[in-house]
Amino acid sequence: MSRRVLVRIHLAAAAGALAVISAFLVSSTVIELIGDPGEVRSLRHAILLALPLLIGCLAASALTGRRLAGRSRAPVVRRKQRRMQVVAAVGLVVLVLEITELLAGAVNLALLALNFRDGRGMTRRRGPARSPRPTRRAQMVDTRT
Repeated sequence: MSRRVLVRIHLAAAAGALAVISAFLVSSTVIELIGDPGEVRSLRHAILLALPLLIGCLAASALTGRRLAGRSRAPVVRRKQRRMQVVAAVGLVVLVLEITELLAGAVNLALLALNFRDGRGMTRRRGPARSPRPTRRAQMVDTRT
């Protein structure tokens, strides 16, 4: 692949990653400030669906950048490589947190469903409300009259 094509791919991938991250940040900030819980949920779902696009852009940018840098040890190249490592680490942490949040939500849902099931079972066994059983003393009083 020619250097010119690599530069164009690198630029497009980097611009795409920057645009996606900016969109995530701006939309999250706005929705968290003025949105209702349903809108926050919808946004998080949309972000989750867009994560593969972000990962693809970041990967393409890193791979083409590494190929363009070759064996260069110029300070500017090394700085860019270190920054890209930080970007990848932060992206991984965010992805792990998103997955953790989804797993925690699924666990909470399962536990609440089990509580619901057990609660229904408790009320089903009891049946309709009954009058309290008379005590032995109350039975003795009733039999004397």
